[in-house]
Amino acid sequence: MPLALIADDDADIRDLLSLAVGRTGAQTALAEDGREAVRMLETLTPDVILLDVQMPGLSGIEVCWWIRRQRRLVHVPVILVSSRTSPFEIDAGLLAGANHYVTKPFSPAHIMAVVAQLLTERPTLPPPAPVVIPDLPLQRER
Repeated sequence: MPLALIADDDADIRDLLSLAVGRTGAQTALAEDGREAVRMLETLTPDVILLDVQMPGLSGIEVCWWIRRQRRLVHVPVILVSSRTSPFEIDAGLLAGANHYVTKPFSPAHIMAVVAQLLTERPTLPPPAPVVIPDLPLQRER
């Protein structure tokens, strides 16, 4: 039976995610924040990870970066869940190595579909390359 780690500081959202993921046939392990998720991931190797972006301690994006640098976890699909919907926020999550970014409010059916797809595909991602922004000379109009 697949295992999903769910980290969200809101107990109601955590329970809703757990219910939706459970309907895909996966068992769930629950973390209340990013630091607890990292502690759990030191011993667990889940089949999929769902992380809230805004959590105290470590954000979901920070946890995702950490996951992508762990040889044992680099292949595990990560879904970021957030109320932040700007293109910048979504891009930051995907650049951190997330496989999918789900915005709140979400439907349980959507979570079930995304989790089921990722559990079926089992994608393998290499660690993300560092993002380098070169210094660009600015030309001023005169």
